[in-house]
Amino acid sequence: MKSEKIYDIAGVGIGPFNLGLAALLHPIKKLKSIFFDQSPEFQWHPGMMIDGARLQVPYYADLVTMMDPRSPFTYPNFLHEQKDPFQFAIAEEYYPLRKEYNEYCRWVASKLDNLFFGMHCESVRYLRSKKIYTILVREIRSGSKFTYHARNLVIGVGSVPHVPECALPFMGDRVMHSGNYLYNKEKILGSPAVTIVGSGQSAAEIFNDLLQEPQCFDQLHWITRSERLFPMDVNPFALEMTSPDWIDFFYSLSPQIKLKLLSRQDALFKGISFQLLTEIHDNLGTCRLEHPLKKVDCATASELKRLRQFEDGRLELRLYHSLLEKEWSHFTGAVILATGYSYQFPAFLQPVKELIRFDEHGLYEVRRNYSVDHHHSIFVQNAELHTHGFNAPDLAMGPYRNATIINTILGEEYYKLPKKIAYQSFGIPSDDTQSILLPATTSSHNGMQ
Repeated sequence: MKSEKIYDIAGVGIGPFNLGLAALLHPIKKLKSIFFDQSPEFQWHPGMMIDGARLQVPYYADLVTMMDPRSPFTYPNFLHEQKDPFQFAIAEEYYPLRKEYNEYCRWVASKLDNLFFGMHCESVRYLRSKKIYTILVREIRSGSKFTYHARNLVIGVGSVPHVPECALPFMGDRVMHSGNYLYNKEKILGSPAVTIVGSGQSAAEIFNDLLQEPQCFDQLHWITRSERLFPMDVNPFALEMTSPDWIDFFYSLSPQIKLKLLSRQDALFKGISFQLLTEIHDNLGTCRLEHPLKKVDCATASELKRLRQFEDGRLELRLYHSLLEKEWSHFTGAVILATGYSYQFPAFLQPVKELIRFDEHGLYEVRRNYSVDHHHSIFVQNAELHTHGFNAPDLAMGPYRNATIINTILGEEYYKLPKKIAYQSFGIPSDDTQSILLPATTSSHNGMQ
């Protein structure tokens, strides 16, 4: 596997976004690429592969279709080769199961020969004389180290679990992040009282999953700082904002306005699927009817402020109710923190940090083409929420971002990027109209006869 050749692209991290990049690169023979990931194989959030959980994007928002519907790596082709496309069509299910999407990604990965798993990236350095990057990787199984060279880097290492500071001392079997839910589910079910903290889809999926096993707990609570449990906004005009049109507009705004906008757009990217909310409501009704002695509730507008553990094992959550402006206490036996993820600057980029552009808050200063360095040669995946907008983590926008990166590196438009998609004008509409000429026989006389 060791080679002195110089690759055009080296990708670090193989999640759906970099996997999609590898798939879109496959037909471009003049670009040589290689990808590394420290995991032993492709797995997408394995701790959240809950039975029945579905994506919040439609099946055609796969790794490639939006940019190359003729690609052999489309979801329909996966169904053709591995499943039953007729049964899929009969079911008329728009949103794939999370497990099936993971299976699809693993199928794509199995067909690409430039992906190397079980490889930890140790460091990246820049050789100014040759204008190339040297990537030092360590094979986790053997400990052997290899050096690779590339002209461009694409960083797709993903985000890390966000844990409230007050919970950090207690992380373990009884206080955990949602990303580890399935690994600890049996232990959780052994606790008489379980509490989920969080607002979005993950919190809803876990609550619904536990709600279907009422025989295993006495109390089940869902606490969210949101003022209500709200659905994802998927009306056509909202979906127009998952487009290059919106990215262009958002990118042009000042950092202050971007921050304000993002704070008001939770329903566009943090909401819960309407189907899941309906299912939860139905399951709550069933639980109340069949298990009236169980205490099950959803508490809104409450933010976790402090956490402590008693000698008897009980956990106390101190919460602040934003509408009542009061603190209150909640006691439980286990806590699942569905508190999202945050981006962390990768340690392996430390040797080239001086080449990377940062804003006043220490965040990447991401250019419109997703590069973050002064040479347009280091690109990032899903690290541009603050510069490009709420759809940065959207799986449906992955192919567009990857096509933009590929076109930038090639210096030509290999993939045709869509322009002017939305019916809405997000900025000031351009004045394309000319003065309307009245017919020659008509005179203007203020409506007077």
